[in-house]
Amino acid sequence: MPNSKDLLEQLLLRYEGITSSHTRKGELCLSGIVQIKETWFTIKLICPKFPKLEEMHLSVQQSIKVETFTETYTEIEANWNVFDLIENLPKLMNKNGIQKQNLITDAQQLELQQNIYTEIAILSKSDDFEIELNEAFTLIRFSKFNQQEQHFLELSLPSLQITKHSLPDCINWETLFQNFFTLNSLLEQFRKYLEELHEFYDNFVDIDELCHVLQPRSPSTKDNWRLFLLREHVFLKLVITDPFAPISSMSLKILGPTEDVEQLRRTYSEGLCNWDAEMDIHKNLLRIFDLCFFPMRPGIDGELTDGAVEEQQFCNICYCYHLDDGDIPLISCDNRQCTMIYHAVCLREWFNTLSDGKTFLKVSFGNCPFCKATLSTSFVELIKN
Repeated sequence: MPNSKDLLEQLLLRYEGITSSHTRKGELCLSGIVQIKETWFTIKLICPKFPKLEEMHLSVQQSIKVETFTETYTEIEANWNVFDLIENLPKLMNKNGIQKQNLITDAQQLELQQNIYTEIAILSKSDDFEIELNEAFTLIRFSKFNQQEQHFLELSLPSLQITKHSLPDCINWETLFQNFFTLNSLLEQFRKYLEELHEFYDNFVDIDELCHVLQPRSPSTKDNWRLFLLREHVFLKLVITDPFAPISSMSLKILGPTEDVEQLRRTYSEGLCNWDAEMDIHKNLLRIFDLCFFPMRPGIDGELTDGAVEEQQFCNICYCYHLDDGDIPLISCDNRQCTMIYHAVCLREWFNTLSDGKTFLKVSFGNCPFCKATLSTSFVELIKN
């Protein structure tokens, strides 16, 4: 009797439009396009017990109709395996109320019979974006969308699994796209999300252009946070946890010497009561902190000159600016007379050399290497979380 590996190979040979992958839980996932009895179906089948149908979950798209099935669906017989399930797709879909003569026009029927590569040929005629294919025709990339040229979407073929994208990393896009089984429907949904994310990206525009953004080092469309300078040794970390609701999901952390932070937190809390919904985040923060502008990057007109930051703000332990992981020196002590700053990792290593150095809940405590005032790496934990 063939084992599951041999059966999987047989299935992929029989249905050339289907590819196999595994979910994050390690479950077998079969997805792609099949033609059964002269009808085209796009399927996504999660099958943990392949080739048996125990605990399976099947999504099927036929034209504009999408249906889902589990092993308990009444039309699925107890002795069926995956092969039986696929061969009986027309029966399952018709039992679930799809009547082709009522739902599918002649144009839709023609589209239904086209395979994924014919769909690509149609989309390639559009002037709204650019399409690139690799030499093996196993990857397709959409880029340079009208008025959104920085965005892109890359998919594997013919499974249409998302391999790369330009959307914010804080959202599980795999889940949001899981019910779209044709190239055109997936692409349209991607463009719809871009429209809905306009406010999210607009709120970062002035911050990136008019503030001294320290991290991320090179902000991209995938980043949902910014760390920027408020004043000497004091920083603001802005995080938007839900890009579809940027204002309501916004949080702001103030990082720096204790006395400065306490005062600025009170100012910020009081200012939130007068938040102006007509203005973006940058302008509201200027108003809350009673500023005309935030400090900009050193250099001419805010443009960073070679070595400008490194010369002015290097770590006073390792004498470097950027570490390999992108960290920069931010920690300073509460002694206003001390101008030294450090990387968190450098400070931790320094504390480890001290007999009275301590670590509690991932936060290290000790004395400043220069002025001997007490300080800790506490606010770096805020930066990373």
